[in-house]
Amino acid sequence: MQTLLQDLRYALRTLAKNPAFTAVALITLALGIAVNTAMFSVMEAVMLRSLPYNDTQHLVLLADSQDHLSGGLLLKDFEKLQQRSHSFQALAIYYRDSGFSRVTLGGSIEPEQVQGAFVSSSFFPVMGVAPALGRIFDSREETAQDRVLIISHSLWLSRFGGARDVLGRTLRVNDRVFQIIGVMPETFQFPARDQMFWAPITTNPYWNDPDLAKADPRYHTRYFWERWQAIGRLAPGVTFARAQAETSAIFQQIARDDPDQTRGTGLSLLPLQVELSGNTRLALIVLFVAVCFVLLIACSNVANLALARGAGRRREIAIRAALGAHRARLVRQLFTESLLLSLGAAAIGLFIAVFLIRVLVALAPAGIPRLDQTGIDAVVLGFTLALSVFAAVLFGVFPALRVSTQGSAEILHSGRASSGAAPRGSRGMLVVTEFALAVMLLTGAGLLVRSYLAVESVDLGFQPQHAVTLYVSTPAMSDAGRVAFFPTMIERIGALPGVQAVGTVEDLFQLGAPEKRGLRAIEGRAVDRSDQSMPLTWQTIGGDYFSAMGTKLLKGRFFNEQDGLNSPVVAIIDESMARRYWPRENPIGAHIKGGDARGHNDDWVTIVGVVGDMRRNGLEREPTAHVFTWYQQNLLNGVPNPLSSADVVVRTTGDPAALALSLRSSIRNLSDSVILSPVTTLEDQLSDQLAPRRFQTSLLGSFSFLALSLAAIGIYGLMHYSVASRTHEIGVRMAIGATRSNVLKLILREASQLALIGIVAGLAAALAVTRLLQSMLFGVHPTDPLTFALVSVLLVGVALLASFVPARRATKVDPMVALRHE
Repeated sequence: MQTLLQDLRYALRTLAKNPAFTAVALITLALGIAVNTAMFSVMEAVMLRSLPYNDTQHLVLLADSQDHLSGGLLLKDFEKLQQRSHSFQALAIYYRDSGFSRVTLGGSIEPEQVQGAFVSSSFFPVMGVAPALGRIFDSREETAQDRVLIISHSLWLSRFGGARDVLGRTLRVNDRVFQIIGVMPETFQFPARDQMFWAPITTNPYWNDPDLAKADPRYHTRYFWERWQAIGRLAPGVTFARAQAETSAIFQQIARDDPDQTRGTGLSLLPLQVELSGNTRLALIVLFVAVCFVLLIACSNVANLALARGAGRRREIAIRAALGAHRARLVRQLFTESLLLSLGAAAIGLFIAVFLIRVLVALAPAGIPRLDQTGIDAVVLGFTLALSVFAAVLFGVFPALRVSTQGSAEILHSGRASSGAAPRGSRGMLVVTEFALAVMLLTGAGLLVRSYLAVESVDLGFQPQHAVTLYVSTPAMSDAGRVAFFPTMIERIGALPGVQAVGTVEDLFQLGAPEKRGLRAIEGRAVDRSDQSMPLTWQTIGGDYFSAMGTKLLKGRFFNEQDGLNSPVVAIIDESMARRYWPRENPIGAHIKGGDARGHNDDWVTIVGVVGDMRRNGLEREPTAHVFTWYQQNLLNGVPNPLSSADVVVRTTGDPAALALSLRSSIRNLSDSVILSPVTTLEDQLSDQLAPRRFQTSLLGSFSFLALSLAAIGIYGLMHYSVASRTHEIGVRMAIGATRSNVLKLILREASQLALIGIVAGLAAALAVTRLLQSMLFGVHPTDPLTFALVSVLLVGVALLASFVPARRATKVDPMVALRHE
């Protein structure tokens, strides 16, 4: 202990005597440790931290093999699986379709739209979570379709102020009264981050709707054609592989016994912990690897500084060795200095990391699970401490070993404090390593930047400028009221000053899995079975929707007032639809069947127009085929069947934001019961879709810039030291006739050689590493030659620029002064 304290005191005195070295090393290491700590804290919260459920490792999601995000299983398949499977302790289902993501809550205050879920009674036992207040509903209440409700902690606070007497109170969900029987803990946020309530699955409006069942057999009783989400808890002793094998076998047997086109091709089990991190998992791993590269570059820089500083301490080390100090004792002393420096950098890095975490959380796109729980906790502190020790070993051991191996007798005899080591030695290799790492980082960032630019430049098929949108829902309105409401609303909005066009659509953007509602028939030609399950979206529109979106009419005409309830059903298709079914023909006048506006599939639908493709299903996906029908022709059992909700699109001649207040007021004046979302511009909605890619690109770009800066500092420091240690050599060269230009070229050539070696090594590694980014790229190949070439040129330029100042210094060496000094 006495020796350790002695080493610490000596290390503190040594670092204090070299403030420039200490400050530069502390800042460099602190930046590397800070970005690593910040990124690890995000990964720990999103991917590594245990979920707030009982035995999370035994929880699995049951999903369609080809559509993990939204594809589930048919209810009848779930019931058979529940009966036949022995691998699960319990199974539960829940409904989370986009149609129910906008549930209306009513009450004494203004109604609002929230995220709700309809779940089976086994849902909460499967999750292993009990309410913080009250109770869950049981199978008897589920069977009886009792309208009971369990609310989230956030809804409890916002609606009821955290009152303990909330149990027994009521809420209106889609204009139906539910009684509150429980409040979930604050940490329970499944299946969505902003989940507000859970109700029995039998109270789902589509569970047992006699009107729907009578009008369309697809809605027959509980066998609604939609797929349901399922979750299970593995039985004790059952492995994941065994459960997957049994589930697959049961599913295949069900498919053989009961062929059904709406069923998926397979059923996959997905660990809940892995699946909840979703698409963010790969992005976070890539970003964490990037900050690890930054730390390695930072450690290389500090190791370079330590080697340069060690050259000046060789005489000191030699004297201590001559007095009897063993090599192990010298190495320990030098490593103590490195460890003390690293711990100091970790302390500074933690303060910086707190700021970086706040920035990351603020800039992160919506939808990253548990991101709001990111912070500095015991796990993160332990990681930072381990990281600082690792950094100390990384940058401290090699210089300590190298300095302690110098021959003491030779150094004492020469009387020199330093030697003129050339940059081709150990310090040169460290710079080569820095450049190789920087190449990999910059190449990845370059590919993401090019992908981002490619996404931004795609042809949208519509004009987002000068267009606003809002969502209108009418849960408390009768069908007769809706029949009159939507046409009147369109007319009222169209009369507002500055409005150029207004229209409605069922879903403005469809970012989930595409619907597979293909055609049943095309007049005059055969339709094979695959056409009936092809991705095809049927949408009902109203008003002047295409003009409001700025979509071009390619052939035929738009809908007009002649297309009424008693006229033939007409439709407008998009270019993708026309290319698929009429590649070399004019589709105008063609007749099709399947999913028409009158609620059944027996009437022929006449195509009257073709519009350009619109990227309504995501900027990074190819447009899916669309069939647009007219809202004035919606019939169900011969009577008007109006929409209960729609997205309204308004094109303006001036500033879209200025229209927001008058737009909401004009709709609210028509009815006090309608639910209105905030008014947003189409440009803002597209920006939100780009938010995840923008976040990833900006972060990786920032880390790459930091790495490039550190690499530039590294080669600057190396060349600066090289010029200082070679003053005598440069003086001799100039004394025998070398010009300043020759000296400048000599220094720049050595710097460019090191940079080129690092660039070549980095390019070779990047060729392999960038292939892992394939799923994150758009419109660019992982081995894109332009990106690789630009990165190489940039790094060569940075190397030459960083070494130019030391090179200029070398040209100003006076030969006589240099020779006299030596």
